[in-house]
Amino acid sequence: MRIRLIGAAALLLALLAPCAVTAEEVAPTYFGKDVSTAKIGGPLHMTDQNGRRRSFEDFRGKVVVIFFGYTRCPDVCPTTLSRMAQVMRLLGPDAERTQVLWVTVDPKRDTQALLHNFIPHFDARFLGLRGTLAQTESLAKSFHVGYQILKYQGTFLVDHSPEGYLIDPAGVTRLKLPYDMTAEQIAADVRTILGQQ
Repeated sequence: MRIRLIGAAALLLALLAPCAVTAEEVAPTYFGKDVSTAKIGGPLHMTDQNGRRRSFEDFRGKVVVIFFGYTRCPDVCPTTLSRMAQVMRLLGPDAERTQVLWVTVDPKRDTQALLHNFIPHFDARFLGLRGTLAQTESLAKSFHVGYQILKYQGTFLVDHSPEGYLIDPAGVTRLKLPYDMTAEQIAADVRTILGQQ
């Protein structure tokens, strides 16, 4: 009887063996939307809040999280930047391998001096970027970010896409980050991408 049981178990294992999946074959799961095959993003040639010229090559080896907005934004932008400051705290040592970029879509009014006062308020490691109108339009378009500058009751408002993107250390845009993602979810996705390096 025991020999029959052993034989049956061996047969079952032989049948199941082709279905076995190794850890390398399991696709990672993300909280953000996987856009790695969509070829999102273009070249970056802008100046940060300290007057230094920046490109994506400056951040090779790090996960880059990029958002678009403007300094006078009443809700989405400060909420996003505050959330990303929380993400950096949650990441602990992994924050050193993460760079948050925030690109103004209103470079005419968002001067370097204004960015210098605005961005470090959330986290000193964040970089606020501004370019010419043409550079801004080109970069936003490459990330499928829409924006429109409106004048309302004497004040300029900018209607803009609220989502961000996560770029891996090799420079490939991997995830779209919806506005309603939590800090914990974003931190988890950053760790997952860093873990693949």
